[in-house]
Formats: sequence, C-alpha cells, structure tokens
Amino acid sequence: MITAFYAALLGLFFTVLTLRVLALRGVTPLKWLAFNNFGAQALERSVRAHGNFIEYVPMVLLMMYFAEVAELSALRLHITGTMLLLGRVMHGICFGFLEFNMPLRFGGMVLTLLALINISVSLLVVAL
Repeated sequence: MITAFYAALLGLFFTVLTLRVLALRGVTPLKWLAFNNFGAQALERSVRAHGNFIEYVPMVLLMMYFAEVAELSALRLHITGTMLLLGRVMHGICFGFLEFNMPLRFGGMVLTLLALINISVSLLVVAL
C-alpha cells in the first residue's frame, strides 16, 4: 500500500494543477486560483506543468507498484515515492504558479529523474 499512498498524494496535487489550468482559462468559480497571473505565459506554463506531471508520474508509480509486488524494501519505495512527490511538487509550483524560479525547476527535475532511475535500477536488480 506504499504505492497507493504516494499515488493518492500525487493525485491530489494533479487536481490542484488541473484546477489552476481551468482557472487561468477563465472558469469563473475557480478565479481565486488564477492568482499570480502574469499573462498568456501563465496559462502556457500551467499547461506544461500539468503535462509534464502526467508524462512522468504514471510510469514511476507503475514501476513502484511492480517493485512493491516483488517485495522490494519499504524504505526503497518510500525513498522513491518521496523523491517523486517532492520533485513533482517543486516543478509544478515553479511552472504552474511562478513566473520564474530556476532552482525549483532544476531541483524538481533532478528529484523526478532520481526517482525514475532509483526504481528502474531496483526493478532491474529484482528481475535478474
């Protein structure tokens, strides 16, 4: 159930990213989420934050599930899940809510890629 825990948290953050895109597209009940609106670029960046999230998260969660079924250590799964969660939140905040913040963007991608590499290598070791 470790993977389910991280999937739930990531699902909630994905909902926030989705609502932000809808707010910037002008959905009236969500106008309160359109804060820090820096023009057309805000919508473009929010859409990319949303898209980038969906490009990485499902693959890592799927691999975490395989690893959990293969009884990989809980610590390894929590490390992977924490890196993925922090990485996606950092990147999502940078792209979805801020005009520019290179440390958040870079740190978010590094953590996401480390999570992907960590779980990939772990699965490879288990499979061999």
